[in-house]
Amino acid sequence: MRPIKKHKHAAGFTLAEMLTTLAIIGVLLALLIPALSMVEKKAKEVKQRAQFHAIEVGLEAFRSDWGDYPPSEYTARFGVQGDISPFTCASQRLAEALIGRDGLGFHQDSEFRARGLADVNGDGTLDPNPQNAPGIYNASDGFAMSGGGTQTQSAADNLAARKGPYLEPETANAVAITQYFSSAALGGMIDETYVLADAFKRKMTRSGLEYGMPILYYRARTDRIGMDPIRANWIGNTFNLNDSVCSNSGIIAMSVPFQSTTTTHPLATDAADDSMDLFYSRIRNPNFANPPRPYRANSFLLHSAGPDGLYGTADDMFNF
Repeated sequence: MRPIKKHKHAAGFTLAEMLTTLAIIGVLLALLIPALSMVEKKAKEVKQRAQFHAIEVGLEAFRSDWGDYPPSEYTARFGVQGDISPFTCASQRLAEALIGRDGLGFHQDSEFRARGLADVNGDGTLDPNPQNAPGIYNASDGFAMSGGGTQTQSAADNLAARKGPYLEPETANAVAITQYFSSAALGGMIDETYVLADAFKRKMTRSGLEYGMPILYYRARTDRIGMDPIRANWIGNTFNLNDSVCSNSGIIAMSVPFQSTTTTHPLATDAADDSMDLFYSRIRNPNFANPPRPYRANSFLLHSAGPDGLYGTADDMFNF
């Protein structure tokens, strides 16, 4: 008899096996992707905490040199006659205090004006003459002072008038504020002003580049104990939210600068209705109820918009 030949089946997956494998991979990806997103979010939060710490160290060094933290309110460092505006917002002041306007340190005569003006020679008129950018931050050429004389601050003297930078410029996340907002929208503030961007990058509408949102800064009024959320009463609070909301020059008051969005910051919306309680409820220290007290009531607050890039939402981060 002739032997019966056995047919060999080709090796490989059957359709059922392949579909089962794909289903298992899909389930694993469904479990893995959220976990990876959570890890990435936590990594950015850790990076943000580290940035807060670096800024805190820099601000303590600034206070050691100059006797106080940089101002966050809309006031001049010295009372100068003549041109008293425009002033910079608190976020710009934070960047100027820590790295200067050119990465070479803070100028001892700065009054935190948008054009970098100050009364360097003490004649009651703001320097330099003419009053143009980069103002007193000119370590390349120096500048001529006001008053009609020949008094100047040379480039060497300009550098000698600096201290810092209190943060390494390369790691400070310093970004020109006009990457977020136009000069016209900011009331004429010039390109040479910077902010410190947080760790949560998003694509900006104006430049198309990815940056974190500006870190908001509030210096504590140590002589005040208020925690009133009503806008008309903010001036009596330890931390005045108006430092960042303020006028059309305040960062929170501006439209969100993200690519393809017309969102407004919830914090600005609530503040406009005089019903804002989110900020003050977030910064309230639960250990002190009568009277209520904020965290870091003797120093300053740093405020990041968090992963969603919107000030006034649940994922905002603070340095406490």
